[in-house]
Amino acid sequence: MIIRKFKHPDTEEIIEIWYNVSVVAHSFIPKEMWESHKDELRNKYLPIAETWVAEENGNLIGFISLLGNYIGALFITPKEQGKGVGTKLIEQARREKGHLNVGVYSKNIDAGRFYKKNGFAYLSEEVQPETGEVIINMTLE
Repeated sequence: MIIRKFKHPDTEEIIEIWYNVSVVAHSFIPKEMWESHKDELRNKYLPIAETWVAEENGNLIGFISLLGNYIGALFITPKEQGKGVGTKLIEQARREKGHLNVGVYSKNIDAGRFYKKNGFAYLSEEVQPETGEVIINMTLE
C-alpha cells in the first residue's frame, strides 16, 4: 500500500468510496442526502481540501481530506477496513499538520471507537443543523 497526494483523476473514485461508505456507516441519515452532496464534494470540498489517498495495486482503497487541521473526511473501502489503512492515513495527516480535530456522528460507534484507538480525545458535542444528529468533536494533540 502506498499513501500519496490526491490527483484530479482520483476524483470520481474518491466520490464513490465516500458515497458507498457513507450510506452504510451513516444508515441513520437518508441516503438521498449523501446523493445530493456528491456535486458539493466534487466541486467545493475536494478542490480546497488537502487530500491523501491510500492505493493498492493501482486501486484507491481509502482517503483522508483535511481542511486545515480538521479531518473533513476519512473513508476506507469496506473490504479494507480494520487493516490499518485509516491509521496510516491519520499518521500521514499528523506528519503534515501536527494536531488534528474531527467531528464524528454519535451514532457512528465504529468511527468513534477508531478515533479513540488512534489517540483522539473528547472535546465537545453539537447538533448538526442539516441532519439534527449529534456530532462528537474530538482532538488529537
